[in-house]
Amino acid sequence: MKKYLYGTLPLFVLCLSSCSQVETAIGIDFFHGTFDEALQLAEEEEKLVFVDVYTTWCGPCKVMSQTVFPDKEVGEYFNARFVSFKLDAEDMAIDGPRISNTYDVSAFPTLLFLNPDGTELGRGVSGYDIEGLLGLAEDILNEQSKNPERLAELSAQYEGGDRDKDLVQEYLHVASLVSATNYGSEASYELTRKMQPIFDEYIETHSHDVATLINGKDFQLIRGYAARRPKSNPAVALVVENFDSFAEVVPEFALCYFVVETNYSTVIDLARAGNSSYADHISLLDTKLAHAHSVIAAEDPSNAILKDQLVPRAKTQYLIGTNDWDGYIAEVDAKLEQAADDAEKARIKGRAASWLMNSGDEKFVKIGDEYATTAYNADKTQPVNVLNYSSVLIKSGQLEDALDVYEEMLSTLDPSHPNYNFKNALESSIARVKAMMDESSETESDSETNIDT
Repeated sequence: MKKYLYGTLPLFVLCLSSCSQVETAIGIDFFHGTFDEALQLAEEEEKLVFVDVYTTWCGPCKVMSQTVFPDKEVGEYFNARFVSFKLDAEDMAIDGPRISNTYDVSAFPTLLFLNPDGTELGRGVSGYDIEGLLGLAEDILNEQSKNPERLAELSAQYEGGDRDKDLVQEYLHVASLVSATNYGSEASYELTRKMQPIFDEYIETHSHDVATLINGKDFQLIRGYAARRPKSNPAVALVVENFDSFAEVVPEFALCYFVVETNYSTVIDLARAGNSSYADHISLLDTKLAHAHSVIAAEDPSNAILKDQLVPRAKTQYLIGTNDWDGYIAEVDAKLEQAADDAEKARIKGRAASWLMNSGDEKFVKIGDEYATTAYNADKTQPVNVLNYSSVLIKSGQLEDALDVYEEMLSTLDPSHPNYNFKNALESSIARVKAMMDESSETESDSETNIDT
């Protein structure tokens, strides 16, 4: 069986889109039509269904669309076996949110493998290279991704003291696959926690001979196990310090995205900690990381990890991290002056309210309360506005009003809309307010009893 690469990048998505299925076409032919029509076609052609669940802002999704799906070998393999779809998880017009929620998609890209009746055979949660995608599909078709036997064998060998590089590499890879197959479950989280120190040990053990780690397989492992880690992380540092060497063996966009994203994580971590050196790492985007930054900017100019978006966010996080609330308010005021309309002003105040309400400074807490009220009155459909405004009501003792606000929001939630993710938070808040009301009633009752006595 062909070996493949896998990495668990924290990304969100399902995809539907396409091209008519032509055997001679290069790359995967994505079907034009609806999701239900795709399932029907698969049944008619006695094929399975492959769904690329993506979002427009997902970097690894773009990488796969540009470098993996168009590949001839990938096309020949998938077109013979699957009716393939692209599904934008956030596109209401094609029912993306509802379909994504149906399959519990919570990271992008998510690659779904389905039976014609819509039941799931397996999935991958990550960006894959060509070899990795083919291996994933082959594994799932053979139902090996659902079979823990190989993982158990590798685990037994590892626990028995075997530290052969190929064995540990496969162990980490298979564990990632099994974790993704059970994505979102407690078992998946436990497996990930178990494997993280094994990955760290793997990198440390072989870092004395860097050349052995500069290959596509280990890059995929690093992308998965060290995603969004700061540059101080040994695995991340390995890639950054050996960028040119990795560039010879892995896709350019994937490599550039990884190093720019880790720089982003480093900047934000430092800014949140109130460390002014965050600015030094931003400057790298104009020097050491200039090429990587330009590659990302050319393909995805609005990506949040790029300098134009990073600078204002980092400054805001630094002001918060240093408790410079006067400076933070000045930043908010500047944004309010530039806002196009009242709706945009309300959104700005809504985002600022949470920080100010938790500042610990009474002056700014009051401003936060005012912002929360303004944002809620302007847009009662946003869960964050509901949660913030209800907190204001609770602080002022208006428990019944807060309960009404929560319940009104809960009653309007649509399972097909991204806001549905706030359902549990709203239900927990309702339970908390009801408990507070019960406690208040008991206190009043005890007081009345004491007075009567």
